[in-house]
Amino acid sequence: MEESTEERESDLDESEEESSEMDDEDCERRRGECIDEMSDLEKQFLELKDKLFHERLNQVKVKLDEVLTGKAGEYREPLATLQHNMTLRTQVAGVYRELCLQVVKHKYECELQGARQHLESERNLLFDAMKTELLDKIRRLEEDRQSVDLTSEWWSDEMKGKKCKRRSLSRPEKKK
Repeated sequence: MEESTEERESDLDESEEESSEMDDEDCERRRGECIDEMSDLEKQFLELKDKLFHERLNQVKVKLDEVLTGKAGEYREPLATLQHNMTLRTQVAGVYRELCLQVVKHKYECELQGARQHLESERNLLFDAMKTELLDKIRRLEEDRQSVDLTSEWWSDEMKGKKCKRRSLSRPEKKK
């Protein structure tokens, strides 16, 4: 049995040598086939990649044309929503603008009314001050006139008294 194992081992060694020679040739041949197949696959991949790129590019161009012409369904609804929102915002902005203008107008009218009232108040105060001053002057003039009247009455009484004294003095002399 030992012989048979040895024989087998020697047969295996010989077959390994033969198979290793065949294996090297076979490997080279298979390697070449794999490289050819790989290069074919790479060429096919590049062609498919270019074809896919051009198809996508054409799809994008078609979608862009649909969007520009307004036929794209997926863009029409959002566009309509945006336009509706824009319309609402424009209306709200218009109403807000009108309200702001009314507020400014009311403030202007309030300022104008305040200025008029202030002017009228100042005018009335000035009129009252002038009236008071004139009434004071009139009162003083009346007082002066009264005092002048008293003085003139006193003066006229005094003059009459002197004339009377002269007459009374002169008459008795005449009588004498």
